[in-house]
Amino acid sequence: MSTRLPTFQNVELAETLQDWRLLSGIILFVVLALYPALTGNAYHTRLLTWIMCFAIAAIGFNIVLGYTGLLSFGHAAFFGTGMYTVVLMMGRVGINDLVLLMLLAMLTSGIVGAIIGALTVKTHEIYFALLTLALAQLLYILAIRDIGGLTRGTDGIGLSRPDFFGIPISELPAQIYLMGFYYHFVLVFLTATIILLWFILRSPFGLTLKMIRENEMRAEMTGVPVLRYRVYSMVLSAMIVGLGGALYAVLIGHITPEYLDWTMSGEIVFMALLGGIGTFLGPVVGAGGFIVLQELALSYTEYWHFTMGLVLFVVVLTLREKGIWGGAKMLVERLNDRRGEQ
Repeated sequence: MSTRLPTFQNVELAETLQDWRLLSGIILFVVLALYPALTGNAYHTRLLTWIMCFAIAAIGFNIVLGYTGLLSFGHAAFFGTGMYTVVLMMGRVGINDLVLLMLLAMLTSGIVGAIIGALTVKTHEIYFALLTLALAQLLYILAIRDIGGLTRGTDGIGLSRPDFFGIPISELPAQIYLMGFYYHFVLVFLTATIILLWFILRSPFGLTLKMIRENEMRAEMTGVPVLRYRVYSMVLSAMIVGLGGALYAVLIGHITPEYLDWTMSGEIVFMALLGGIGTFLGPVVGAGGFIVLQELALSYTEYWHFTMGLVLFVVVLTLREKGIWGGAKMLVERLNDRRGEQ
């Protein structure tokens, strides 16, 4: 009898556990978990929480662009849907449990993703990008116009801090809530998202998405229902991006329609490109790099948009789709090759 334990990559469990990436991830998780207690820096803790929220969103976007090969300019629709789901469920329905709010945000965003996916997957390349942009802008206009009296237009909606499984943690002081609880809550969700997608994207489902990205015609000839898998990827992507939006909504405490605007979609695309599309952890690096660079640029110049554009131009020109993470991996591989030759 074989002693091999199957995983999504059909490698031995022992080999997986000995992988340096797993050990590095565990060390990084421990360091991040201890950071607020060790430093006591509320600003850095909030900044890290902000980065982690957008890292989740960028990972979700990468499912569509990096693994399915579809460039979307409408992912602000999912990010904003996640945000508005949280605030409306708290204000209109009275749901105040943080975990339940996150699940509902993912469900609602997934439904929106299924609708937009069904309307767009028959188009290709620039037509797909423009159609997703147009549909997302429809949601933005609805939010601006305050259709149904739900969004309060450009004034936006404030929300209070939710509780956790009936525990009234919302009564804690704001700094303790952020540094003692919510930061770690977001960290756990980011870690869970990374682990879950690591398995999903290495499963037959993920390999099918890569096949569609590499050669759609060949995928169709082998019997793959391409349009259906594109919708699946949009739904999965929308749910993850919506989760990032929902987590960010609780962090900032006030929601406006600008989070549904095309500029938000552009920022998510920027993060993925900066970190490296098609690389698994590239969007996480890109989200961190984008937000840190934005904060630094804002502290030195009012022309921060120019700075961000210049950085993206240099990254795309030199590293192309590999981004920062892919470029770093390529550099390490070259150094290892040279050492092997010596």
